[in-house]
Amino acid sequence: MQITLSQAQTHALETLIKQGQYSSLEEALDAALLLLIDEAMLPDADLNPKYFEWVEATRKKIDAAQKQAQQGRVLDVDIVLSQLRARVQAAKKQ
Repeated sequence: MQITLSQAQTHALETLIKQGQYSSLEEALDAALLLLIDEAMLPDADLNPKYFEWVEATRKKIDAAQKQAQQGRVLDVDIVLSQLRARVQAAKKQ
């Protein structure tokens, strides 16, 4: 999958990397996607005391997944997206 970022989006991500908040473009994009997924799954996240624990646990999972990908241990994107969509739908029903 290819994603084209606007100049403003690219600049914002590069700024975050230069500020040391993220070590790479991939890490910054992962965080942005997590926030998007968070909002879909936890619309009242600021009212949920477990929210920040969940975010940290998710970040650790992403770090582990990045290491696995670097070792060539990857999953098919269509399967992963299907699983994520199913989780989002299940969360919406709750």
